[in-house]
Amino acid sequence: MRRQATWPMRAGDVVRCDFGTPAQADALGRRGGDAGDAVRCEFGTPARGEPGFVRPAIVVTSDDVLEFRQHAILVVPCTTTRRGWLSEVDVGGFGVATAHLPTTVSVDRIVETAGVNVGPVALGQIRELIADLLGL
Repeated sequence: MRRQATWPMRAGDVVRCDFGTPAQADALGRRGGDAGDAVRCEFGTPARGEPGFVRPAIVVTSDDVLEFRQHAILVVPCTTTRRGWLSEVDVGGFGVATAHLPTTVSVDRIVETAGVNVGPVALGQIRELIADLLGL
């Protein structure tokens, strides 16, 4: 069942949510999830080097920002294809988080929440790798 997000938008945000159940819509719609949450995102058809299709992703937007019910959040996609790159972080049952591919997605692209959080250690590793990628 498809549900549309209804909270106010900010300039530059695009919204079109697809939540599996009203409980998932309520959980994600009210708080935007939590940093470190695993979600399934519809990334669409990829161009070369981009994540694509429906796949797990880890929310890396800070909880302080998520409290404002943002309509676009920062995620890193996960893959089961381990390449041995330094930018990969093991996230258990989701394979590896590809920290070299931070992606801003509309919350509308979140198909479902996995009900799992990767924890502060893995989230910290992902964020550190993103900071290195950006030269911060």
